[in-house]
Amino acid sequence: MKRAKSGKKRVLIVIVVMGIVVLGILAGYYMAGHFTNKQQTSGQISQSTQNAQQQPSEESQTQPEGQVTTAGQNQQPVQDSSQTLDTYKAVARFYGDVDAHTIQLSLLNTDFDFKEFEIDGQIPNLNLSPGDIVEVEFEKPQEGANPRIIKIDKPDKVTLRGKFVGLADNNFAEFVFDQKHIVLQISNVADKVSYLDENTDVEVTFKTNPKNPQSNPVVEDIKVLK
Repeated sequence: MKRAKSGKKRVLIVIVVMGIVVLGILAGYYMAGHFTNKQQTSGQISQSTQNAQQQPSEESQTQPEGQVTTAGQNQQPVQDSSQTLDTYKAVARFYGDVDAHTIQLSLLNTDFDFKEFEIDGQIPNLNLSPGDIVEVEFEKPQEGANPRIIKIDKPDKVTLRGKFVGLADNNFAEFVFDQKHIVLQISNVADKVSYLDENTDVEVTFKTNPKNPQSNPVVEDIKVLK
């Protein structure tokens, strides 16, 4: 009778032990699976975070061409280093061609002493003769270069303001325009010039000598300035 009870206890103990073992195995599988899932989830979150952090950097490196960045806004634009030359207008007398691209002029109303001027093909259309009076617009050159003519015209007559210096004789008188002295033929206005005092401020209208362009220009009118 005691042996039978002892056998039943042993069987019960074995069953309990096996149950514990089975539960332990199941618990182990469950914990192992849960830990693996947690690691995978954590890895995915970490990878997503890295991608999110890398994306702005990649976008900044692959920025579309033409888009202005903050750093670019602080850069100064490159300035054009070319210089703009000063331009002047003057009355002159034409004295001939030097070559196909250069002519000789004598300026009548400026203190410049330029003699040779570069041209761009305007001269042949004017049919100029030595001594003709012209109006020119030119660029003041850099040192050592010739001025370049921008525009040139052949007027019928010109009017300049200056000073009456004095009579050379009954047919000619000397005038000064902006420090340039010039002798003009005054036959047509001798009655107006004969009574003028030296250094009188005047306005003189004159033209190329129609009989001989190389001779002194002819005064058509003269007015005293007050």
